[in-house]
Amino acid sequence: MCGICGVYHPGNPLNSWDEITRRIASDLNHRGPDEDGFYFNSDISLGMRRLKVIDMKTGVQPIKNETGDVVVIYNGEIYGFESIKKDLQNKGHLFKTQSDTEVIVHLYEEYGLDFFQYFDGMFAFALWDLKNSRLIVARDRFGIKPLFYTLPDTNGNFIFSSELSPMLNVPGLNRELDPLAVDAYLMLSYIPHPYSIYRGVKKLSPGSYLLAENNQVQEVSYWDLPKETEHVHYKQALEELDVAISNSVRKMMRSDVPVGAFLSGGLDSSTVVYYMTKNTPKPVCTFSVRFKEDFFDEGLQARATAKKLGTEHYEIWGKSSDIEILPELLAHFGEPFADPSQIPTYLVSKLARENVTVALSGDGGDEVLGGYITYCASMLTQYARVMPDCLRKMMMWVSGKFPVSLKHVGFDYKIRKFLPGIYLSPLEHHLLWRTIFCSEQRKNLYTADFAGALGENISNAMANRWKNIFSDYKAYDKLTPYQFLDFKTYLVDNNLTKVDRMSMANSLEVRIPLLDMEVFNAAMRLPTHARIRGLNTKVALREIMKGRLPAEVIKMGKKGFAVPLSCWFKDSLKTYVFDTLSHSRINRTGILSYSYVDSIIKMHMGGKINFSRQIWNLICFVLWHERNHR
Repeated sequence: MCGICGVYHPGNPLNSWDEITRRIASDLNHRGPDEDGFYFNSDISLGMRRLKVIDMKTGVQPIKNETGDVVVIYNGEIYGFESIKKDLQNKGHLFKTQSDTEVIVHLYEEYGLDFFQYFDGMFAFALWDLKNSRLIVARDRFGIKPLFYTLPDTNGNFIFSSELSPMLNVPGLNRELDPLAVDAYLMLSYIPHPYSIYRGVKKLSPGSYLLAENNQVQEVSYWDLPKETEHVHYKQALEELDVAISNSVRKMMRSDVPVGAFLSGGLDSSTVVYYMTKNTPKPVCTFSVRFKEDFFDEGLQARATAKKLGTEHYEIWGKSSDIEILPELLAHFGEPFADPSQIPTYLVSKLARENVTVALSGDGGDEVLGGYITYCASMLTQYARVMPDCLRKMMMWVSGKFPVSLKHVGFDYKIRKFLPGIYLSPLEHHLLWRTIFCSEQRKNLYTADFAGALGENISNAMANRWKNIFSDYKAYDKLTPYQFLDFKTYLVDNNLTKVDRMSMANSLEVRIPLLDMEVFNAAMRLPTHARIRGLNTKVALREIMKGRLPAEVIKMGKKGFAVPLSCWFKDSLKTYVFDTLSHSRINRTGILSYSYVDSIIKMHMGGKINFSRQIWNLICFVLWHERNHR
């Protein structure tokens, strides 16, 4: 795993470009503490930091082809590269290393821009073609690895980097906040691609590459989610999925350094660990985060899985005082980010890095295999719409009398999300579950000046984008459009972003077997009832893993990698909340209205509603703003 960066400056060979590249690379040291590498010429400056995982001795980057006119810097892994290498050698290509990185330059020599179809893995890379003065900057299909870039200036110059933060000190960078991105963050707790918090910086879309040549830069898509697929018989689908996950885990265990796994206690991570134990005679090292608050703790399930599978299990306890590291964590994102599980993800990554260099995780299983209860809700809505309006209103009134739960997703929360969405469109109902602050709340949340800057754009830009995504996959069954919408938004911009930044902050490489193309293709062939059945999620995976994992893990519903914020905010972190979201600190943002923020805090503290996610969203924004815009 690595961090990459560079400057495209066609015909403008200033020494300052090389210095900027060195400075950004230095700030990416946590992504690759083992060594650095650079390539400079009159048109391009490339830099990287390397974490040694494959080919410890000869895999030094940048890597070139035989004649030195194709150069690559690379972050990620290409799985099964040995067979690609053998095929290229048979075609006459000469290799100097045992690294997966080297196959990239030879694939490009052989196939040109069609070489992406041969990539199986997670990656972000920059390839310089000296003969044609062409730069290709690419990102993997699912967006597991990140890539930021500045908008080209009038001379066609632009900067790119694995992370946003190291770019912020570049002279002349447009650091004007994008109001649409701020609005999206407060709506979702993350900023969806291609936006970043700054007008002058964008995120490269998954399955895309930047093509820079002849002083022109364009973004090109080389892969997208399929518009249609063929479902197969249930039994055949189970067999295909079983084989696919086994193959994926086996190839992702290939490493020249120690490999372990995150083990949350949930079905997905437990499944990955099961297949790992089938591919090594040694005990697998597994790592978990515990909480003393029972509903948020999956430690007992993780221990049960570890015992059944014979792993060498390690635990770390999360506590409210861990919030002290939040400013440091937010710095790794470079922009506001407020998934509460960023803290336990950091903690478990730190624990794992003390023992291994690579860890496998169960991320992506919910999107691929149908694991969110929101999918069940969306499927059930079609039946709930026949409910008489008077009955719906009565149920809403009754739900208002339920005691407020401090659980991450309590029963009262589910009812209050489900019932109002009955008469919304399918897309609007699904988005209701993903929304932290709805459009009406955000109108009250903003100052008059910021609301004026947004104008009529509150939620419209994002809503239109999601509408286009959703409509692209309407020809599928009723479930897949929801899954694919999450693939293109929540998965890449929330979940994968969190895992990448928090693991790389600890110089830990995380691989994601359930986001392998063979697994994805097998999952897409599952009939709808093999993914969701009534209120049961991940039906196929639970069937496959029966007898292989503890019964309580198979039967357990999704808890998510949740943090007991709702409890902490009313107890040990109460003073922290009032201090961080004080009148003076809120007013300094120039964006948030203190009166509305104060009302949210008081309602939460008074037990009227669980606003812990909203409060966390605001805390992360204030801390980020103070660090970057004093």
